[in-house]
Amino acid sequence: MKTLIIITAFSLLLSIQLFSQNDIDAMRYSQTYFGGTARSKAMAGSFGALGADGSCMGINPAGIGLYKKGDINLSLGLLFNSVDATHNGEINNNLKANVNFNGLTLVGAWDSKTNKDNHHALGLGCNQVVNFSNNTLIEGMSKNKSITQDMLATTKNVSVSNLDGGFAGLGYETYVLDTLNGKYYSFVNTKYDLKQSKSIQTTGRLNDWNINYAYGYKDKLYIGAAIGIESVSYSYNSVYSESDVNDSMRIKKNGSLYNTTYNYPINIYTDTQTGALLGGFKDLNYQETYKTTGTGYNLKLGVIYRAADFMRLGVSFVSPTVYNLTDTYTYSMKTEFDNAGSYTSQYPPSPGGKFNYKIYTPLKLTGSIAFLYKKIGALNVDYDFINYSSASLQNASSNSLQTGQATFIGVNETIKSKYSQSSNLRVGGELNIKPLFIRLGYAMYGSPFGDKFSGDFVKTFFTGGIGIRKNKIYADISFTKSLSSENYYMYNPNYVDKSTLKISGTTIGITIGSKF
Repeated sequence: MKTLIIITAFSLLLSIQLFSQNDIDAMRYSQTYFGGTARSKAMAGSFGALGADGSCMGINPAGIGLYKKGDINLSLGLLFNSVDATHNGEINNNLKANVNFNGLTLVGAWDSKTNKDNHHALGLGCNQVVNFSNNTLIEGMSKNKSITQDMLATTKNVSVSNLDGGFAGLGYETYVLDTLNGKYYSFVNTKYDLKQSKSIQTTGRLNDWNINYAYGYKDKLYIGAAIGIESVSYSYNSVYSESDVNDSMRIKKNGSLYNTTYNYPINIYTDTQTGALLGGFKDLNYQETYKTTGTGYNLKLGVIYRAADFMRLGVSFVSPTVYNLTDTYTYSMKTEFDNAGSYTSQYPPSPGGKFNYKIYTPLKLTGSIAFLYKKIGALNVDYDFINYSSASLQNASSNSLQTGQATFIGVNETIKSKYSQSSNLRVGGELNIKPLFIRLGYAMYGSPFGDKFSGDFVKTFFTGGIGIRKNKIYADISFTKSLSSENYYMYNPNYVDKSTLKISGTTIGITIGSKF
């Protein structure tokens, strides 16, 4: 007979290090988008050479050097995210809406008292570059596949006491996995089709704070530097379920004999309190919950050169961001059998576990060009270069680079082989028909797998907006539509069919500000 086990503290710690932090964590914080003022969002965040907007602090810190006056503003918005998920022919749609903080700007600008050729600007700003709020529901028939196949794959040559506590160990403790004659088997018989579903809820944000100084010379050359402080909060909760909707897996008692539909040997169990037969597998629910918090630091450098009255050129650099992150996490499973028997287990035990680690994101290089026609119109183009394969994870407790990489050597090798160099393109234009400003934009963010202009994981934005100026007060509003598609696997791709996600986001942003 099977007896329940307690995973040792050592195996618990080892398993969670290998199971929780992976290449997806590195990509989550390496892929950032445009945020900040409604003016910037209406122009798809394209301000690398144009300058004179609070969002410049996160794009090209030389941009605030083009301010002639001080500026203060606050930006808020409404975000609507929709996900169409398809799994084995079944489609589900989920919509989530929330109010979010887009950013704030405080800039002071002045000419040198001793040399009129010298101009200075100092700024403090924040742009929300990622909003993680989303709901996804994936459902469909399994086509004779099960998450227990993935669990069984991890049990090879592993004793019961050393099972992965957050995965196969939970399956064993809730009776979905068992042993017979020294071999592991599952109470989920993949001879029969199952209903699979996964519900995913994510919340949180990544805010890019910048302390920015810029210097201007003869209104011709602008140089800027910013210290970036990244604030991270990310919450993830998913519930994966499998259910025998056709009641194909049965165990019934006929006198002193047991009849089963299983085509392999299994143990027969009765409830320890009532003595009733538990019966065949009914359903399981596997829940993953974790929250990531922390801060990151980077350095931004930029130059803008006024090549002519109608043209500006810009180059900017963002160093790798070093994130110091903490994960708090729990994994739990509940398995039900036909005759109302159910078993639950959690890993680690309440209140859960905690793990500290570091993420290094890739550096980013941006080239920009802006065209201006008097004070009537402007057009800016930004092009980013970024190599996602250079991202890495490290152990936060390491005293040296080599020791820190040792914990995540497998993850970092995966990043190097799986990801590639990619590019981002942003184009934005503005038309001044006083007192109104009309703005349009387009942006394309390439896939971290290398696809730049089309394909899965490429994200496109279509943007627009208007603004109005009255003396020193101004108000801007923006409309942003984002589109992307992804391939998603509810668990190990070797044991589940691919799901496809079509993701659509609509954002309405507003900025209220004043020049001084």
